[in-house]
Formats: sequence, C-alpha cells, structure tokens
Amino acid sequence: MPRTLPPEILDHIVDNLYDEPIALKACCLVSKSWVERSQRHLFACVELDSIAGSSVESWMNAFPDPSALPARYARSLGVRDPGVAFVNVRAWIRSFRRVEELSVDMLGSVELRGVSLLQFHGLSPTLKSLRFANITTPTPEIIGLICSFPLLEDLSLEIISESDTDGWAAPPTSPKLTGSLRLNGKNRSVVRGLLKLPNGLHFSKIRVLCHVAEVDSRTIMDLVSKCSHTLESIHLKYYTPTSTTLPPLDLSNAVKLKYMRFGWGGADIRWITTTLQTVRPEILQQVTVVLNATPVYIPTEELSWDWHQLDHLLVQLWTAHSVVPRVLYEDTRERFLHLLLPELTRRGFVKGKRQ
Repeated sequence: MPRTLPPEILDHIVDNLYDEPIALKACCLVSKSWVERSQRHLFACVELDSIAGSSVESWMNAFPDPSALPARYARSLGVRDPGVAFVNVRAWIRSFRRVEELSVDMLGSVELRGVSLLQFHGLSPTLKSLRFANITTPTPEIIGLICSFPLLEDLSLEIISESDTDGWAAPPTSPKLTGSLRLNGKNRSVVRGLLKLPNGLHFSKIRVLCHVAEVDSRTIMDLVSKCSHTLESIHLKYYTPTSTTLPPLDLSNAVKLKYMRFGWGGADIRWITTTLQTVRPEILQQVTVVLNATPVYIPTEELSWDWHQLDHLLVQLWTAHSVVPRVLYEDTRERFLHLLLPELTRRGFVKGKRQ
C-alpha cells in the first residue's frame, strides 16, 4: 500500500478548495509540493487597492523579486491605486503576463491630468477584458493601449477628462472587439478614436450611461452604425434637461438586435419612442424601460401624450411581434403610471423594481 496519494489526486483535492482561501493557505504549509497548486487559486484574482490597504507598494514590499512573483498565476488583475502614476512599477506590473481581465481605477487622482498608463501597455497577450475608471489619460494613449491587446473583446471606459484627437493617427492594427462596450462619462473623443480603428468595431453589446452634455449624439449614432451587423443588445441611459432634444438613434440596420434597455433619468420620452420606431420588430425580443427617480408630478397634456405614444408602441410590439415590454420603476410616484401607461399597466408589464 502506498503511503501517499498519487499527485493527480492531491491536485484534485487542492482544486476543489479554489474558493476557500484559508484552507489554501493551510495547504501551502503542509508540503512544499502543495505550494504551487495552492498559489494557482490563491493568486488567480489579485486586487491592488490602496483604499483597502493592499497597494502596489505593499505588493512590491511583499515580493521584492519580480521574477519570483506569484503573479504568473493571476488571471484577473484589479488596480485601484493612484500610486501607479508616481512609482516605477513596470517590472512588477509586467509579471502579470497571463491575465485575461484587467481593471484600472484611478480614483483619488482626479487632480492629476494626463496620468500615463504606459506601464500597462501590452501587459498580457491573452487579455480579453479591459476596464478603465476615473481616467484622465489622453485619448490617443488610451486607444494605443487598447490596441496593444490583440485578443481584447470587452471594453469598459469611464473618462473624466477629454483630450483632442486632431492630428492623431490610428495604429496599424487593432483587436476585433467582439464582446461588450460600456461607456460612462465624457466619451466624445474616445468614441471618435474607436471609430478610426483599422479592424473596425464588432461589439455585440453596447451600454452608454452619461449626461447629455457629455454625449455627442452623432458619434453615438456612428458607433451603433459601425456595430449594426453584430449588435445584439443596447442599453442607453442619458441624463438630460427636459429642454434638450436628442435626435433618435437609427437602428434600422441592426440586423441582430434582440434586447433594448432604456434608463430614464430625465431623458425625453419621445426620444425613446422615436428610437424604438427604427428597430426591426421581427428580430427584437425584449424592451425594458427603467424609471429611476421619475420627475413626474402632475403630468401635463403634452407629457401625457408622449407617454401614451410609448404605451401604444410597446403594446403594438407585444401584440404584433411578441416583443416583451418591461417597465420598471423605483420611486414614490407610481400612482401616475396607470394614467401615463394605461395599456401596459393593465396587462401587467409595469412593475416595481423590487417586485
């Protein structure tokens, strides 16, 4: 009888503890042969968060030799530390060469303009998901960074300071970008940069959440048009003064569009209706309108007419094409909704978000 279990069985035991960090740390103390397998799970997701006390500097102090870092096991890396803008961390950052997900949040560095992210350039050839938040980096550098990851699919951008792209030349090659795109904040220049990418845009999901003052409706239209043959889901949430009128999006060429979601933060209801009128109803499966803090007190005649038009259109899409309408609300003024959306309310399509 063997005194020890076969290595394959021991590996299987450790693998089943992938979400038990305390047990994995104990495994590291059992035997030297267990360390590597345990570290694969312990360091699969690394968060360098200065607010939580796990800064880039503390990581460097814990692992002074970049060549011996457990970063090679990381598949997901999150950096929420403005210190990367000041400290030369290139050697340590480059050790995360196998990550598939990268998130960089420069919260706390708002006063910094033009913070460089060159230390992340081409970090991992296997990267598929990239998220930037609270970024003040110049747009050409952001686009260049995006193009340094050939397998990139999903992209999330929250830009708080825009820069001019005039005179900027697009890189010779770019990733296919076949996954999801999320835009939040100031996006005019970065969208213009994305539209110039040589391999085009092929996003299947687009989500735009921003104030109308930070939106260039023309570039958003161009963005949707570029992805019209691959787009399956679109989520739009504009915060806009009631005096501002946006031109509707033209989704007539979106040949795969199945899901639409509108977050109403004061946006023109008529804009939602006219945008919906451009879709291909035979393909569409679901339309969701989320009413957050609905600024409706006593509906005027004009406002009631706009809501009734939306009500009629959504019911028509349901009865004629089986497109499922959903209206979700989260405020204290739901008593007006049966007046504004009578047919949808009667059919049970208007519900509170917590129901």
